[in-house]
Amino acid sequence: MRRYKKTLSVSHAKLVRIAVGELEHEGYSADKISVDVDFGGKRVDVFALGKRDTIVECKSFKHTNDYTQSMKTSARKVLVQPYFDVDEMWLVLRGPSNRSKVIRVLRPED
Repeated sequence: MRRYKKTLSVSHAKLVRIAVGELEHEGYSADKISVDVDFGGKRVDVFALGKRDTIVECKSFKHTNDYTQSMKTSARKVLVQPYFDVDEMWLVLRGPSNRSKVIRVLRPED
């Protein structure tokens, strides 16, 4: 698990930077990683060219998270998101020290 510098918010641009950092950590060359490019007629956030080409779409759940923060209840708040048609999800969370960390969730076996 990699840790990233302290941030005040997790914006779309920050998620893109974290995705690029994760891909570089996996061994992709920095010159083979493109940000905000056209791929097959569709705009993608990050594209990494390598032995296994990788496309990363960065989605912020800020607004949904803000909604759960405003719920007035003492019960546990559970946020359910649809599982997109992807091989793997990277959840970027801020820990107690306010540092971002990446948790990988593999696609469930059908």
